[in-house]
Amino acid sequence: MSKLQIFGAARSRTMRALWLADELELDYDHRLKDEAGLDYLSINPSGKVPAIDDNGLVLTESMAINMYLVKKHGGDLAPRDLAEEAVILQWTFWAMTEVEGAALTVLFNRALLPEDERDAAAADKGEASLQKPLGILNEALANRQWLAADRFTVADLNVASVLSWVKLARIDLGAFPNLTEWLGRCLGRPALAKILKG
Repeated sequence: MSKLQIFGAARSRTMRALWLADELELDYDHRLKDEAGLDYLSINPSGKVPAIDDNGLVLTESMAINMYLVKKHGGDLAPRDLAEEAVILQWTFWAMTEVEGAALTVLFNRALLPEDERDAAAADKGEASLQKPLGILNEALANRQWLAADRFTVADLNVASVLSWVKLARIDLGAFPNLTEWLGRCLGRPALAKILKG
């Protein structure tokens, strides 16, 4: 049986799959898409990351990868029943549709693009559009520590990985104390620190 391969730089959407793999204590090889001798387009024709090869099963799309890995390997991060799975999927899809696009717009226009290519108005508009979804998440965390269950699950990992863009974009989270505390708990986990340090 071949070892799981995870493709893509850690400081990209690949972080999600690497973080989960470490939380699950999986044995895997981390490979960069531009490493010598690798024809990455034969793995993912779009050329985007992440992708995995799990003994011949090739998957792309970070959240699909994470749901596959957690369902395959189980443990506390996985859903224990259909209701937990539904809530995990709800929050995972929510993060991708309601938060990630605007968060990346702000991040690119405040930090990643060269100064002369940044659009301050687009960043401000992106931050304004995030106020409602951030408020929804803050309210959902008012009386609970975790999103989908009484423990840290793949829902928290998936959503926190998206919210990490918000933090990097220097978006003010002062109005969202429940979200801020929860995000600190998620981003402070040793498995993520290991990925980002490596």
